[in-house]
Amino acid sequence: MNRKSLKKWFVLLWLLVPVGLVSYHFGPGQQELAWREAAAYRAEAEEHEKKQHWEQAIAAYGKAVSAVPSFGDDASAASVARDQLRLAQIRAAFQLGKLDDTLTDARQFVEQVEATHGPASKLAYDARDFLGRVHYQAMIALRLESAEEQVWRKHWELSRQNFRFLAEHSAMARNDLDRKNLEVVIKSANLPPPPVPPTSGGGGGGGAAPPTFTPPTNAPPTSGTATAPPDNRPRAPTLNSSEVTPPEFELGS
Repeated sequence: MNRKSLKKWFVLLWLLVPVGLVSYHFGPGQQELAWREAAAYRAEAEEHEKKQHWEQAIAAYGKAVSAVPSFGDDASAASVARDQLRLAQIRAAFQLGKLDDTLTDARQFVEQVEATHGPASKLAYDARDFLGRVHYQAMIALRLESAEEQVWRKHWELSRQNFRFLAEHSAMARNDLDRKNLEVVIKSANLPPPPVPPTSGGGGGGGAAPPTFTPPTNAPPTSGTATAPPDNRPRAPTLNSSEVTPPEFELGS
């Protein structure tokens, strides 16, 4: 090959370099930048969580969800990542104490995740676990407010059903924890009711101490640790949706 031919090849290669760079920029390069941006927002949200800046954490998780690329070949991984971030966002919102809003969001999220990723997916298990915990916290709040039994027991039953579903269906890696959490929820129904506050300002202190509610392991804040007895799970119907309220709150045996 003579010098003139070599020169032509070098010129051709030189002209093709920008084409390759442009293709990378608008293809894999854009995806990589989007993933990095999403990771940065997630790290920011986690820092806000450590400082208990929940509103800032919620906002950062929202930005992370929006930053996850909606294009490219790995659409399944992107879908899982977005829903993982959404679950983290709902968990952060729960820390603001808005139980009703969290219950609505968690129920809808469980339905959406099970429809998108399947009821046996890790993300679906995590979402249902969170829904069970929120119902458990709602039950605690109602009992401490001396609500009627039929009111708080509804949330107790729904919490039990979600953990019952997990104990029956989850993978071996997490099943032991799910069974222990189910036992914690079952035992909580037998705790004594909180003492009735005095009707007048007089008199000394006293009265029975309020019951201690042990949360499911790794649950949102209340104190205590879960020490579970052997598995004596009640027989409840298998859930086919995020919640099933049995007639008259049938508790099983």
